[in-house]
Amino acid sequence: MKETGAPQSEVNPRYRGYQLLYRATRNLRQSAFFTTLTPKTPSCACCERPWAEVEAPFEAVEYRYGKNGGTEYVCLTCYTPRIASEQMLGLERMNVTGNTRTPVYGKLGMLVGSGGIITPAAELHLTLPPKLFEKYRQGQWGQEGRLSTEKPLARLLALLAQGELDPVSEGFVYIENWGRKVDGLMRHLTPTTSLRELWCNSESGVSVLDLHAMVLTAQQLKTQGLAAQADRIMFWKPILDAAEGKRDDKAFGQWLEKVPDPAALLHALPTDPHERLKLPAVLGTVMPHLDALLPYCEPPAPLQIPMVEAPPVSRDPQQGSLF
Repeated sequence: MKETGAPQSEVNPRYRGYQLLYRATRNLRQSAFFTTLTPKTPSCACCERPWAEVEAPFEAVEYRYGKNGGTEYVCLTCYTPRIASEQMLGLERMNVTGNTRTPVYGKLGMLVGSGGIITPAAELHLTLPPKLFEKYRQGQWGQEGRLSTEKPLARLLALLAQGELDPVSEGFVYIENWGRKVDGLMRHLTPTTSLRELWCNSESGVSVLDLHAMVLTAQQLKTQGLAAQADRIMFWKPILDAAEGKRDDKAFGQWLEKVPDPAALLHALPTDPHERLKLPAVLGTVMPHLDALLPYCEPPAPLQIPMVEAPPVSRDPQQGSLF
């Protein structure tokens, strides 16, 4: 399919994630065969954006949800993960029915357990389990070195450390899991413009991670000689238990004795209890890239220790005093 014209919604920063995905997958759509039409609805059935604000204004694709589902109109960006691509991904499998063999090609919206990062320059990098990597390595993205067997967060941090996501303020897209539920992924596709809010998009929706706090926590561990403890669940157990509402004062007291400067380390931690539950997994991924990630972070605010005023001293003799 040939695409012409500049995206009308380029001026809308709320849709930056959609714009990046649309630009990054242009070759995928150009090598595919599908028909567009003028929609009969006010907005895309998937992302619910008005037709005037999508990347290809007033162009839609008919899509049927299931064999018995009604026909819906989706924008080209939301339709993209549903496109089978022989050129960009390659062969997934052969369907055999009697003597008939039918090739089935890969779709972004069927990459279960796979992630993706779209840079501010609209370059797509995919992270795949080893079996999918072997299937798709001969496709164009594989030939261009855009496929990896790293975990999604590890690949994201490697790209960040290499400067591939500069400038972060212009926005990049982090897809934690493409999954099979395209609507769940595309309904609220959110770009990241600050490491304080890393938006993790997946088929289950979108969640946020304070990567800035994670990096500063890793810095504290290194400064205090605790880098080896970064990904150890037993080291973090008192913190993890507290995040789940299970307080153990004795275990926490023992933890305080093991940490050279517990106040500084606690001050660096993410404030959200749900994010603290991810400490071992995230910190283990951050530590190998720590030195390259620190320039993206602001120094922590000085630790404020409240001053406690001593009670005023009375000059009047008190009962029981000799003076």
